[in-house]
Amino acid sequence: MPLLVLLLIFGLSLANELKVFTIVQGKVQRVYVKEGQRVRTGDLLVQIDPVLYTTQRKSLHAQLESQRINLEKVERDFKRYEELFNRGLLSRSEYEDWKSRYEREKNSYEAIKAQLERIDKLIEYCTIRSPLDGIVKRLLVRDGLFVNGTTEAHPILILEER
Repeated sequence: MPLLVLLLIFGLSLANELKVFTIVQGKVQRVYVKEGQRVRTGDLLVQIDPVLYTTQRKSLHAQLESQRINLEKVERDFKRYEELFNRGLLSRSEYEDWKSRYEREKNSYEAIKAQLERIDKLIEYCTIRSPLDGIVKRLLVRDGLFVNGTTEAHPILILEER
């Protein structure tokens, strides 16, 4: 569980304030704190609806499974052609073609896997926790508000360190 599931501008101001930002977009499902409330490191502050990311995750899982099946087939074919090449029954050109095809399929699989890992991280970032002990000085969001932290980090609250 990430301690802080959003981006922060690190460094406290002269007033010992810390702005908490989100890098995800979605509807604020629930704000768990009030202005003036004392919070501890790790306390739940805000939950953003992760539906946008869970939908993408589902699609990426399907793509990953399809690509895995395709990669396994191409890998089996490549190994057969590699064996033929090693026995001198296949030209270098044909062997290199199969090797390139296998590497392309493997790279596609890894790219989808990386996208899935990124989406999983964004889902984690929908749960925003306090990065420090302090007092909620100012709330900048409320339940039902849409935040769009993907185009620019979206400030959600200001904490005052205590």
